[in-house]
Amino acid sequence: MTLGIMIGIASLTVIVSIGEGTKSKVLNRITNMGFGPESFSVMSGAGRLFFGRSRNTTSMTLQDADDIRAMPNVAIVVPRQRKRMRIINKKEFTTTRVYGVSPEWELARGWGVVDGVFLGDMEMDRKRKVIVLGATPAHKLFGEKDPIGKKIRVGQVFFEVIGLLEKKGLTESGYDPDDRALIPLTTSMSRLFRQTHLHSIKVVTTHPEWVKETMAGVTQILRQNHGLSALADDDFRYVTPEGIMQWVTESEQALNRMLFLISTVSLLVGGIVIMNILLVSIQERIHEIGVRRCFGARRSDITQQFLFESIFVSLLGGAMGAILGWTLSTALKHFDLLPTKITWDPFILAFVFSMIVGLVFGIHPARKAAWLNPDETLR
Repeated sequence: MTLGIMIGIASLTVIVSIGEGTKSKVLNRITNMGFGPESFSVMSGAGRLFFGRSRNTTSMTLQDADDIRAMPNVAIVVPRQRKRMRIINKKEFTTTRVYGVSPEWELARGWGVVDGVFLGDMEMDRKRKVIVLGATPAHKLFGEKDPIGKKIRVGQVFFEVIGLLEKKGLTESGYDPDDRALIPLTTSMSRLFRQTHLHSIKVVTTHPEWVKETMAGVTQILRQNHGLSALADDDFRYVTPEGIMQWVTESEQALNRMLFLISTVSLLVGGIVIMNILLVSIQERIHEIGVRRCFGARRSDITQQFLFESIFVSLLGGAMGAILGWTLSTALKHFDLLPTKITWDPFILAFVFSMIVGLVFGIHPARKAAWLNPDETLR
């Protein structure tokens, strides 16, 4: 009797928790990516940032970064290379994200070292084989020992550890920002990755109000530097906090529409089942209704009785659905299947929708019971 209501409310609960969890995950990622309202990144390759295949290009170079750095209202420019590689310390090894960056990375990210020193201009100019480790690879390679001054192998090249990044810790979604290592960009270009093109360029403006204007200027510079014709598509794409949140919102809305349809159908089925069962119960309780009417019960009293029963059954199904939805949401998060975040919103929705379903589908049986002829009910 309450199965349809339970499934519908459980679906609504999961919808809301997934939506909140997804937003929380993305906000955490944006924060850990060092994105502020005054910054954006230019990624090499055209296409969509999420899903869909991007067209890989090798056209973004240090010259692009230098030209962007010369623009007005630009405070910091950080050219970057990136590759996932195995790093080894004697018998210990792990795989991590290795970034080739300029010294400005520390300032742009607001993320410094807790031990040793960060990459400097001297390391860049001399293409030194030095590395700054994140907390995760440092722990996997050295445990509790001090890694500063030790030699490790990245791919086939030996590097000296000169710094240890401040530990950020896992986000709620399980993303590990500490799983990284940083080397001088000039070193990654000439000695490790052996590539001259960039993966991305991080740009920090002097004020958030200059972001759009700066992006327009960057577009002109890159199209000119890359020799793109007026009809050619960009061979780069932008990443901004607003763009990421817009994509999340669109994806969440698509998922919500599908799950909301399932919830609506389930609630309708549950409401119809409640209505039919109440109609059947009227025939079984016809004598009871007649006795109450003979002892002075008004039609409104009979109506209220059946409406109360309809709403009670609907609320019972809603409560069971909320518990089921909470259990499913917790399981999704525990097994890292989908990001979820439990809030009071789904439980409030469960109460409201259950009340509405019970009221709407209980009106017809309640009125039918109230308008029965007392004389006929006692025969």
